[in-house]
Amino acid sequence: MSISDHEINYTPSMWSKRFGHVELTEHYFKFATEVTRNARETLKCELDVPYGTTDRTKYDVYGTDLPKDAPILVFIHGGYWQEGSKDLATFAVPGFVAKGIKVVTVGYDLCPHVKLEDIISQIKLAIEEILKSASSYGSRNVWIVGHSAGAHLAASILHDELWQDEMTERSYFNLLKGIVLIGGIFNLKHLLDTTIIAPLKLTKDEIDAYSFSTIDTTKSKPIQGLKVIVADGECDTPEFINESRNYAQKLVTIVDNVQYILLRENVDHFDIVERLTDTNFLLTKVILDNMSSE
Repeated sequence: MSISDHEINYTPSMWSKRFGHVELTEHYFKFATEVTRNARETLKCELDVPYGTTDRTKYDVYGTDLPKDAPILVFIHGGYWQEGSKDLATFAVPGFVAKGIKVVTVGYDLCPHVKLEDIISQIKLAIEEILKSASSYGSRNVWIVGHSAGAHLAASILHDELWQDEMTERSYFNLLKGIVLIGGIFNLKHLLDTTIIAPLKLTKDEIDAYSFSTIDTTKSKPIQGLKVIVADGECDTPEFINESRNYAQKLVTIVDNVQYILLRENVDHFDIVERLTDTNFLLTKVILDNMSSE
């Protein structure tokens, strides 16, 4: 069945210059599976740490033999809130653990089995548990990386002042030094008239509430001491690139340190995270440099 031109604009696998649509998907899952297998075979890790009550509300910790005060990178996978797994989200693990940084990959329930608001609540709970653990171990800093729909989920904490206040009261929020939003989708209204949005079963109010690039921030409390990096590959969909640029401009109104990066050399929606395995890749270097300077 053919899809509309509008939906193609929100289908990142259609825009890569490396492979065709089907070949790219096959390559991505094969690559991700291999990276995870190698990481679990060669690195000290603790798998399936529960933070919620369901089978998917668990996270994996890599680099468990690193010093207690090691920085922590949290990775939230994408998949349009209805696909993907923490078990295929270990791209940052080899390089970052080798640099003395623990990596936590977060799982969550998927639509249509749960609502988007449930997933957002799960992510906030997972981050809270990770920050609590980081605080107890004396970790130097915590950074969160979200890819695609995972970027949207990571961004959700920037628009929840009650959650921020609660984390601040517990002396957790000061540990969170950065958020990296890679190839994200930040305006759910643009998914209307696509098959992508159907499993999400969103109401108009939910679409408005979770379209972070268009919400009113004029009365939002400024967020200080936190850096947000918004990144895209030049071979992502033009709409995703526009969304990231628009959202970066929105973030400037509430976050005091925002950086936008467009990665050249035909980087697409998938190898932008695949190449986190390479410590010489620009985005990897930027994240490592920021985490090491804290």
